[in-house]
Amino acid sequence: MLNTSKLTDILRDAISDYASFAEEKTPAEWLQGYLGEKLPDKSVDTIHTISSEILGTLDLMEEKKAAMNAALDSGVSAEMWLSKDIMNSAGGNGEKARIAAEFLNGITTAKSTYGEVIEGEIIDIDGEVWTDDEWNDYRTKDSLKEVAIEAGKAGLREIASDVFLKASEEGVEAVFEDSEFVQQSLEKGAVSGLKVAVSAGLAVAEDAEIIPHSSVKVLTTIAHRTVDSLKTFLDVAKGRKTITEAVIEVKNTAVSTLSALWQEHKNDIKTGITNAVGMVFGAPGAAIAGAVIGLVTPAKEGSKILNVLKETGRAVKNFLTKEIHIPILSKLKKKIFG
Repeated sequence: MLNTSKLTDILRDAISDYASFAEEKTPAEWLQGYLGEKLPDKSVDTIHTISSEILGTLDLMEEKKAAMNAALDSGVSAEMWLSKDIMNSAGGNGEKARIAAEFLNGITTAKSTYGEVIEGEIIDIDGEVWTDDEWNDYRTKDSLKEVAIEAGKAGLREIASDVFLKASEEGVEAVFEDSEFVQQSLEKGAVSGLKVAVSAGLAVAEDAEIIPHSSVKVLTTIAHRTVDSLKTFLDVAKGRKTITEAVIEVKNTAVSTLSALWQEHKNDIKTGITNAVGMVFGAPGAAIAGAVIGLVTPAKEGSKILNVLKETGRAVKNFLTKEIHIPILSKLKKKIFG
């Protein structure tokens, strides 16, 4: 699926280079210099575009995460927040319902990349009626909330997958010696620079065909969500969070990620949405996330993190297969359309 060894080499180089210039250059300056060096065949304009897409996507992800956290603080679930967020955006109900169906198809496709037997069926977009008359506010809100629930489950499916754990183990074994920058970033919560560096590394790896082809925006989305997940798992390893709290946090992060994907890809053609969602929530994204988490985990925390990942994976598998009740995720799955 991907060459984890080569990927970790590229990520190690990107993070180390960013760390060495962190006090001298802005993220935009570093990105353009680093990408210009590592992607010599790209024009100056192309490098500028890649840099802008990385920074713009990271800003959007932070914006959505902050909005969701504010809603959670006021007692609103992540799923309800996403439903309201999209309902308040431009466009008619029929259009939003159609886009929701396309995102659901992407999530269903993502499931198949893990080799699972798929319960849901791909929705025939062209065979449905997507007029505002057919989609009142109640029906549309309910559909959006259900898509959010499926996105949360997709985020959990990633950390329960064998491909994620295997890549994490390989990442830990890679041993990142120049980890002071990473450790300080994680401890202080100042992970924006780490997200920039990981995003740049993924862009270089994609250009070298070491990871599956995808857009810069999608790769940056994976980088953002992965670094946030690492912070969560480290909190568990240090006793600051429980496994249940980590599961809920990972689920919520997946929901805010879907909100950002919606804003960036809602106008894409059907295959564009399916490919983006499939990469972020499918096995390719899980393999990348695992490798990143393993590599940037502080060396002394490696064994602890792997144990946390295994315990969390087991808890998630129980929920996904047995419908164990976890706060917020206690609803049984039901079809969105039909």
